[in-house]
Formats: sequence, C-alpha cells, structure tokens
Amino acid sequence: MDRVGVGEEMNFLDLKFFILFMWVLVMTACIFIIFVIAPISKFQIDQNDSLSFLKTSFIQATLAVIIVGILIIVLNKFKKVYLLKKLSGKKNG
Repeated sequence: MDRVGVGEEMNFLDLKFFILFMWVLVMTACIFIIFVIAPISKFQIDQNDSLSFLKTSFIQATLAVIIVGILIIVLNKFKKVYLLKKLSGKKNG
C-alpha cells in the first residue's frame, strides 16, 4: 500500500515540475519581449520619420511572433516527451 502512495507522489512531483518548467519558459519569453524587444523603438529618438517608426514596429511585431512561435514549439515538444515518459512508465508499471 505504501508503494502505491509513493508512486502517486512521484507522479504528482513530476507534474509539478512539468508545470513549473512551462511557466518558467513562458515568463522568460514575456520578460524578453518586454525588456528587449519593446525598447527597440527608444533608439529612434533622433528620427521623426513615420516610415521609420513603421519599420521598427514591424520588426518588433515580427520578433515577438517568432519568439511566441518558438515557445509554442518548445512547449509542445516538452509536452510530448513528458507524455511519452508517463505512458511508457504506466506500461512498465
């Protein structure tokens, strides 16, 4: 009976680490977008050309979309690894 409880506790810890890892990745991407990509427009202070602002906004939007896309791909791969690990553990156990 104790053995079943220990296995369930380990599964719960694995799930907690999985969720923690996902949130750390999401928060890291958010911080990068806020503190690195958003201030790119600060470097245009001496230019008042509206086309230049449009180019900068396009670059910022493109970088943000690329980061979110990479985040989705990484989280999806990590989810697949986690699920395969859990499914193979259930078959063996």
